[in-house]
Amino acid sequence: MKKAFLIATLCILASCGNENKSEPSQITNEVQPIQSNLEQLKTEASRLRGGGSVSNVELENGKATISYVKNYAEYQQLNPQSKLTENDLREYWSTGHAIQKALISGSGAILKKNNFINEVEIILPFENKIYKIDVKKTELEKFTGKDFSQITNNWTKDFVDPYVYDKAGRELFFNKFGSKN
Repeated sequence: MKKAFLIATLCILASCGNENKSEPSQITNEVQPIQSNLEQLKTEASRLRGGGSVSNVELENGKATISYVKNYAEYQQLNPQSKLTENDLREYWSTGHAIQKALISGSGAILKKNNFINEVEIILPFENKIYKIDVKKTELEKFTGKDFSQITNNWTKDFVDPYVYDKAGRELFFNKFGSKN
């Protein structure tokens, strides 16, 4: 009986203390989503192919814009501890359609992992050319003929295999959403 009374008393005291603290946290929660969404986006951008080369991440009105470094000097400033050489960086982006794969898989992954994003633009400068991709969730649905939830439920089968790893699908996707200037 004493234990029940003690537990009830502690619960009442604990709930009284929480009432005073809950009001300020509600205020910060209203301001915090935008900041936490940007932080979440930055984390996901760092996980993309060549994520160590991501120089800038922006989020505005549901659109994510991710930019990669312009050159090796910018990469070194961003990653002074890196042992990667200029040649290593050049070879990384030069082999196996790496740029198209990075842009396509990256834009899809950002849309998939961040439900607050409806459009992704990724900009990757390389050897005096600028590669870009701009994918809107609604346009991706039209392109694939599937609802976005269907695509994410069978991610590898419905997106990765046909548009990242299949050469013909990758070229079709890049021609629709990408550009090289």
